[in-house]
Amino acid sequence: MSLVTFHTEQALDPFFNFDSYQFFNTKQNRWRTNAEATSPKVNVTEDENFFHLEAETPGMKDKDIGIEVHNGVLTIKGHKENDSKTEQENYHIREFNSQSFERSFKLSYRVDTEKVSAKIDNGVLKVDLPKHEQIKPKKIEVHSN
Repeated sequence: MSLVTFHTEQALDPFFNFDSYQFFNTKQNRWRTNAEATSPKVNVTEDENFFHLEAETPGMKDKDIGIEVHNGVLTIKGHKENDSKTEQENYHIREFNSQSFERSFKLSYRVDTEKVSAKIDNGVLKVDLPKHEQIKPKKIEVHSN
């Protein structure tokens, strides 16, 4: 058995190392990063008539999101540039200049892809995926003689 020593000073972001002379003398925008595509967290539920997909899309509006259904695959994409009037600021760390995401889902044959609808409310994208009419269970009434 081997033991690993945990070094707290290595687990912290360099931003919190205020004693470091070197940190505050970094080259301009050294810490600036470009946005990377992420996968939003989702919930998928089902009822008698629909599948419902909810995705976390904080800070995004309808103009920032694109949804496409092609060959039985639902793809949701989002991209938002944060309007910044402080482009000339000398950032040490800049991690939320823009945000992007993309996620795809293979749809069930039971989904009527022609009738998919979506809306966004308070940072949650809600996609309704209706079931085909002929796929819904048909209730058959049983009669007695």
